[in-house]
Amino acid sequence: MRENDAIYEAAEIIAAPVLALPEQKRVPRGWSAVPIGVTGNELKLKWSGLSLQPFLDNPGMSARLRVSIAVEIREALRVEACLLDSGRRLGIFDIRYAYVFEPFELPLSLAQVKAAIQEGIGLNIVDAEAALWVFDDLAKDDARRFFTPHLMLAEEGGRTEQFRKRLLSLDSLQPFGWFEGCVLDGLYDMRPIAEPGHADQALSGHLRQYFDDEGKLRYEDLMGRPADGRFSGMESTLPVAVVAKRQPDHPVVDQLISYWDANLSAEKGTLSRESAITAEGAYTMGYPMAVIASKRQNEQLARMAVRQALVRRDKLTDGRDLYGIVRESGQREMRNWARSYTWYMLGLVRTWIQLRASRQYAELPGVREIEEEIKRISEVALSRREAGGLWSCFLGEPETGIETSGSAGIAAALALGARHGLLPQASFDIAREALQALERYLTPDGILAGVCQHNCGGLQLQRGGYRVLSQMGMGLMAQLYAAIHSER
Repeated sequence: MRENDAIYEAAEIIAAPVLALPEQKRVPRGWSAVPIGVTGNELKLKWSGLSLQPFLDNPGMSARLRVSIAVEIREALRVEACLLDSGRRLGIFDIRYAYVFEPFELPLSLAQVKAAIQEGIGLNIVDAEAALWVFDDLAKDDARRFFTPHLMLAEEGGRTEQFRKRLLSLDSLQPFGWFEGCVLDGLYDMRPIAEPGHADQALSGHLRQYFDDEGKLRYEDLMGRPADGRFSGMESTLPVAVVAKRQPDHPVVDQLISYWDANLSAEKGTLSRESAITAEGAYTMGYPMAVIASKRQNEQLARMAVRQALVRRDKLTDGRDLYGIVRESGQREMRNWARSYTWYMLGLVRTWIQLRASRQYAELPGVREIEEEIKRISEVALSRREAGGLWSCFLGEPETGIETSGSAGIAAALALGARHGLLPQASFDIAREALQALERYLTPDGILAGVCQHNCGGLQLQRGGYRVLSQMGMGLMAQLYAAIHSER
């Protein structure tokens, strides 16, 4: 073990329930999974302990038991972990509205790790007649060990170094769409400051998961249903921004342009089959449009990108409030949600950066309005920062608790705006303070904690203080990290 390395020992699966996958859903291409059932139908795990034993008497070690989700769920489940021989409970995984590749963990003492090695662990669903699919030992593939049911040991120091390692690998893989798009942007931005070739190697590894050898899409939508060869809505288009930056002639770029031509409503500026206007679209749709416009010299797309930003300014802002969504009826929802600020601010800033860099589109009608809106919304966000340097789940409502992914995204937008001369140095300094505060939310092996779950559980889940580990959040934090540490 090298200094500050995290150790992951994958479990041997000694018994698993025999169950069928949920109808119309599948495990990601090239991956394999096992279910966790109710009591009497447990998933049973065992470890040799060979890689862990030398470090179990080191009091500076932190330990975790982890599983990662293989098939998304739209419910809240509790998974009990018990020692197999004695039946002693180690703890409960609180798993709500979980998505694919999302890790869940139980902190363990070193004594509990020793007991787990000696006895093995059983996992079962409690308080519900349900099953939860998690990744199995994945054919003992070292590159994917993070996603197996594993025991982890790591020293308490060096969390930022561990963050970089987890990010620049398959450990940061997320479902195709806005989740993975956040990570891809982070990886792309890290290229100048990572060890030579590491970020590009990680990018290639991630994209191989979602494109076959002919460049065709192979993925599941956010409901876990096969979506091969097509886009499944506005949320699915963000990853193409990085694809276009790396390879402007990739066939998926032409596919996306055709998708927009066929589905974009010129009147609303949004996809015709999506009745609501969301803050998310500024980042997942407007920004990729600006990238492709710049790379392909496509003025129509550049004008569409400007419209994406301004439609959202007009529909989602009300004085100093920002809404995450406006329904066709005009009803506004998710007032001042932190991740709405992330999507809106990152979308506007990255759209502006791309259009400005293209020169010929820097003076298009509306670009100056985007600049003014970036300045205005940045001032609003700064005025609602909490004392510790981060933002609450709902800005200006500290009782909803600090939310790390939204904080990372807001700070990344501030840092990028300052780096490119639009925002003042003070914005950059505050973003740097936010990065320092976020580093305290990293697990010992570098995963970002303190992230609110994706928005499928409604306002109650968002306001209730529930938090998860998230590679998507790591992608936003990487965008911030790169903006702070790259040469100016």
